[in-house]
Amino acid sequence: MPLPKPQTREFTERLRQIVGGCRTELAETGRSLQEIELLLNQTNTEVERLHQREIQVSNRLRDIDANLESYPRAEIRDAYRAAQEVTLRLFMMRSQAEQLQERQESLRRYQERLRELLELAEAQLEHETERARAGEGRTRALHRPTAETPSIPLEEVILAEEAERGRIGRQLVDGPAQALSNVLLELEICEQLLARRPEQLGEGLNSLRATASRALLDVRRMLYELRPAVLTEIGVTATLRRYLSELARIYGIQVDITGPDSDELPQAAQLALYRMLQELAGAAASDERVRRVSVDLRYEPAQVVARVEAQGSGVGQRSRLVDLSLDSGFQTRLERLGASLSVEGAGDDVSRATVLIPLA
Repeated sequence: MPLPKPQTREFTERLRQIVGGCRTELAETGRSLQEIELLLNQTNTEVERLHQREIQVSNRLRDIDANLESYPRAEIRDAYRAAQEVTLRLFMMRSQAEQLQERQESLRRYQERLRELLELAEAQLEHETERARAGEGRTRALHRPTAETPSIPLEEVILAEEAERGRIGRQLVDGPAQALSNVLLELEICEQLLARRPEQLGEGLNSLRATASRALLDVRRMLYELRPAVLTEIGVTATLRRYLSELARIYGIQVDITGPDSDELPQAAQLALYRMLQELAGAAASDERVRRVSVDLRYEPAQVVARVEAQGSGVGQRSRLVDLSLDSGFQTRLERLGASLSVEGAGDDVSRATVLIPLA
């Protein structure tokens, strides 16, 4: 009696996996659509609130422009700053609403493709099952499943790409975009000073120069971070040493790093470790109070221990390492690695972040 061909058994098993995967993906996509719908409603409500606030602030600025001499400089500055903040926030929320709508449409299209694939896979699986029943002498004892390389679901790849775009977007908004908004504010104040109080123009120009210089430094750092790393050739420690040297050149700070000259981590683990420490060091260095950034990297039998320390006046109270540790995207990356992060202050002038990544 003929036995079923191995190729046929593998094909049937693969069909079952596809059917199960499609059903799971459909359920997860449905939950994602519900979450997006809730976020979209909240975002639209916030957009409407900010729009009304923008109208109020604009009316306030028109009153100030009409009666400029009766307002002190501090109040003028605060009014323009409030206008800039409302405008920037409104722009961000509108962009978020558009992204959510695009994501919603993308998930709906993905759902339709999943349903089509599920129907085809179920029909083919039923056909293969009937063929299997018609065969004689089938035995499961001879079935030996072959080891296959696990594949990453399309949905996970898409979400990872979106998460990375979101992280870069948040960095741009929190850094250069906010700085450029401040530059515009300072320019408007300088224009008013030139027309009304030219003797105070020098102070305004100095503030404008400092704001623009800091924005340029942050942009240079972000561009350097986006360049591909050479981890496979020189390892994590040496690559981080190059990055820290660039931070020292950009921000005029002191840096140092201690760690093994070589490592035997898998390539994906190397990249995840490097990007995490790169982001922590970059966040620490971008704080204008910081004067020194130190990195200590150690490989223990069951885990990797890494510390990033920022030194500078007042950073122990609240540093950008704390802000980064609260970022949802950064927390998600930690969870995927099974890692943990703690940030603590050592006195008023030191902030220290410790990352533990298990190797097993």
